[in-house]
Amino acid sequence: MAIDTYAPCPGGTGKKIKFCCADLVGDLEQLDTLIEGDQISAALDQVKRLEAKTPGRACLMATRTKLELAAKQYAEAATSSQAFLDAFPANPLALGQSAITDAIAGRMQEAAAAFDKSREAAGEAAGEEGRNVATELVRIAGTLVQVAAQLGHVGFAQGIVDWLIDQSLGSEDERRLMAAIVGSSGVPAALRTRVRLEEPVGAAAWRPDFETALAHARHWRLAKALTAFRGLKGIAGDSRELFTNIAVICEMLAKPFEASEAWAAVARMGGTPADDAVEAIGRTIALETEADPDRSPLVRFASRIAPLVVPGGEAGATALDLLDDKLRHTGSCEQTAFDRAQWVSRNAVPPRSAWRVFDGSSPARLLATLLIFARQTDREPEAVLQGFAPDVDAARPIVEPLLGCTFGGETGGEALPGTTPTNWLMGSQFRMQPPTAPPAPAAAGQPSMVDGLLDEQRAALWNRFLAIWPDTPLPELLGKTPREAVRDPQAARRVEAIITEGEATSRRPDASAAWTAMRERVGLPAPAPVESTRPLEDGVPPLRWHRLDMARLSLDELRGVLVTAVDAGFERAAERAAEAVSSRPDATPADRWEAFGVLEDRAASSVRKLEIIAELRRLAPVLKANDGMLDVAELRVRMQRGDEGDVMRLFEHVRREHARDQQVLQAFAEVMMEAGVDLSALAGRSSPGTAAMGAPGGAASSPGTASAAAAGKLWTPGGESSGPAGEKKVIWTPT
Repeated sequence: MAIDTYAPCPGGTGKKIKFCCADLVGDLEQLDTLIEGDQISAALDQVKRLEAKTPGRACLMATRTKLELAAKQYAEAATSSQAFLDAFPANPLALGQSAITDAIAGRMQEAAAAFDKSREAAGEAAGEEGRNVATELVRIAGTLVQVAAQLGHVGFAQGIVDWLIDQSLGSEDERRLMAAIVGSSGVPAALRTRVRLEEPVGAAAWRPDFETALAHARHWRLAKALTAFRGLKGIAGDSRELFTNIAVICEMLAKPFEASEAWAAVARMGGTPADDAVEAIGRTIALETEADPDRSPLVRFASRIAPLVVPGGEAGATALDLLDDKLRHTGSCEQTAFDRAQWVSRNAVPPRSAWRVFDGSSPARLLATLLIFARQTDREPEAVLQGFAPDVDAARPIVEPLLGCTFGGETGGEALPGTTPTNWLMGSQFRMQPPTAPPAPAAAGQPSMVDGLLDEQRAALWNRFLAIWPDTPLPELLGKTPREAVRDPQAARRVEAIITEGEATSRRPDASAAWTAMRERVGLPAPAPVESTRPLEDGVPPLRWHRLDMARLSLDELRGVLVTAVDAGFERAAERAAEAVSSRPDATPADRWEAFGVLEDRAASSVRKLEIIAELRRLAPVLKANDGMLDVAELRVRMQRGDEGDVMRLFEHVRREHARDQQVLQAFAEVMMEAGVDLSALAGRSSPGTAAMGAPGGAASSPGTASAAAAGKLWTPGGESSGPAGEKKVIWTPT
């Protein structure tokens, strides 16, 4: 493709090709041809030869770095990028590419600083050159958003998306995709509300300097803004607006530790309302974790080894068989399946058997996994006990007498991962003990045996959580226990922030109720209801929405609260809003369909799920909705309950009415596989109409999600709603 010599230099020099690199036009055309043909290696070899002949040319240096990044030659790209930056320190592309190489190396603060300079330098370019640089920066921004989101630097990633939106750079699809990347990165609940920059209050002498700093920030000169705001600390140290702005800018510059300190300062200020102080501390905790994800105390994963003393030859194999039989007949061990192919694919020898080890409580809690390895040419028989360290320690006295061994050395040492004590406690699993004889089918409207077992598990989980958590040292509390922390007013806000987040974001009502019970357990008062009747217009943060009086909200407000709470993961508010919408006489059938869909997805008991599905069936004809997905949703519940007659009725209905609906068939296949049904065997015994039941089709969706847009994009009050619930969480923007 011919190059226009009056086009801007692709190296970001600010000159046109005719006046910058006219002698390289033919070579640049050849490079373009190779790149368009996806011949990255050939293009890279070509650009290296050209650089050797004509060193120090920006267009070649920029192209080389870009090609090395495309080829995933990150070390070489870092060297080339540094050379480009040394030669052209004010070049926006050199700065942008330096930001990428820093981000890939995990140097997020350096990456954010370089991109801030790149953005500022690009802003000074005018005309066609400015547009060309902006196009390249959008590509650079996309890479930085992916890396920053993957490494947990949400503020940096979200700040880039905000800049693109503010400057109308890139296409709407590109901006939506980047917002979705941020939303799918596991945004902490405390950071799902975007905080705006604050205006100065009053007529203090330092106000002009504050406004100058604010102007820098609004023109995306973030480093200059931060320097100017920092300079005001000595004379405006009691300004909540000052520290809020410092915190917001530090989040966007990937300075989580300084941002956390600024939010902590906001929380300490006397004029900060109680809810604002708790939410500021919530941001403090999230940013401290971003700055140091491995801060103590963590609950580490442990993997301990014990040699097994067994004779050689056939006698050894017999001894291991007897050992397996001994484990099989003890009440504390339960054999579990494992995928041998995965072990082989990693060039690892699979164990001969795997067991789950339980404690003696009722119901029994899962402690660890026990792996038994047979004799190999390079090692003797051994047992490996794996799980979180406290649980492995509890499992050792159970397993060691059975095996006649002593577990000692670690297989992975400090490299093994860990989790927070809160996550460890909330991840407790308990053994389900179904009755020895098949129970009679549950009567209509009555809980099933599975409901009872699940209730037993939930009760065991939350009883353990409520008993242990108050006296457990937590990293979020800087090593203190919740009981110790509540004695200090500032530390008590940390406990309040953790509990508030748990109440607001727990997906199941029993989990939210457990967090509420924890308030009383540690001596914290219940928060006051939120009085707003227009939370979207008033800018009430979503962390407070579960405290709204939903009955006082208009239907439009309820719709907004419901959609946003679902998308942003504020589950308690979503459930309460859905309950309010479903009971409103002025709600449309579409409103009720969406509300019931949210409630069905979160219902804990099979009885409640069936009640909601019945409501959805009544709405389906009115909305002319396909009831195939309702059949599948009910089928899943009926199979869990053991309602054989209803299972067959639904099976036949799906076969007759939805045998050509690929979305329904895919969801049907998933339910069958969950139940352990052999679909190939089923298809072999079925008529031609049912043989397609296992055929792949479109992705399954739950009732009530069809009207939502793509998940993960930013939501603004009054704007288009975001997508259905899921892992992608939007960042909520107040009006």
